[in-house]
Amino acid sequence: MAFSAPNLETILAGILRDIKALNDEADIGTDSDHYIRSAAIAATIEGLYQKLAWTYRQIFPDTADEEELVHAAAIRGVPLKAPVAATGTVDLKGTQGVELLQGSTLTHRTTGQQFDSLVSAILGTDGTATVQVRAQTVGASLNGLTGDLVLTSPPLGMDATASFIGETTGGEDQEKPESLLARLLDIIQSPPAGGTVYDFKRWAKEVDGVADALVLPGRRGGGTVDLVITASTGNPSAEVIALCKEHVLSLCSVIADVWVFAPTIRSVDSIALVEVADGYTLADVQVAAQAGYNALLGAMKPRETLKRSQIEAMINNLAGVIDRSVTEPVGNVKASDDPLLVGWIRPGTITLGLLE
Repeated sequence: MAFSAPNLETILAGILRDIKALNDEADIGTDSDHYIRSAAIAATIEGLYQKLAWTYRQIFPDTADEEELVHAAAIRGVPLKAPVAATGTVDLKGTQGVELLQGSTLTHRTTGQQFDSLVSAILGTDGTATVQVRAQTVGASLNGLTGDLVLTSPPLGMDATASFIGETTGGEDQEKPESLLARLLDIIQSPPAGGTVYDFKRWAKEVDGVADALVLPGRRGGGTVDLVITASTGNPSAEVIALCKEHVLSLCSVIADVWVFAPTIRSVDSIALVEVADGYTLADVQVAAQAGYNALLGAMKPRETLKRSQIEAMINNLAGVIDRSVTEPVGNVKASDDPLLVGWIRPGTITLGLLE
């Protein structure tokens, strides 16, 4: 039976009842000495009960406070995952043969965030080179950065201005308690078995920067295991992918050809016409629709197919929508049209118009 702590009123009533039972003539009114003393004792007892209730909750990881959850998980060998810095590829320009040293600092012109070069880079015959950089500030907030950077101390012959090729990716915030709890419960409910599907999934998710993993045994033939890993905000960086493979191979006790890679992202846009109720504007519904669309597609996993009916149901549930007609997509959308690729549907833009 679960522990339930009595409240102050219940404890006080029990003390007064016992006093009355011992002495029927005892005065237990609210202004009596018995009542005052009993109230003080009841308050102390209530505090002890609350401490017992708190201790009871800490016994089980799913009811424990965050600090105790982290403690319990660490004992099981499931440490809280650290935040990860975003990385990106930068285009350098200047005179042939000029070298940018590893560890050089570049500052993003718009945000002022600083990045360090992960390797050295020498400008080629065309006067250009690319270099991988990592943000000095960890976390997911620096994902998606584009534009120009300024070299703090550019070497002679190299342009002081560089630019990102594409967007920064792979940044992750520190693991949330609910994610840690899920990993701890997973290892309790499915103990390590030396190389089962859930072992590979768990090993991958132990790596900083990996939010989820899809295990595909035998995809390339017997003895092969493909691990498709994702981050909480998109695909992980190449650095996280390499670390994940290294970690998995260090734990795998079976001989297997292991591949670790990120899925191919497929961004899906949608168009719909809606009838709006009185008191609502199309603009209001548009904002809510985009938020709902992001939540719907954002929860999808690699290889999952987007059902057109899911978009219709999401729009139907929006406040102020009387009727709807989804015109795009015209049907269900597969994660990838190429069976050799592992696709991952991500939210694009949903555009609403008025239904005539």
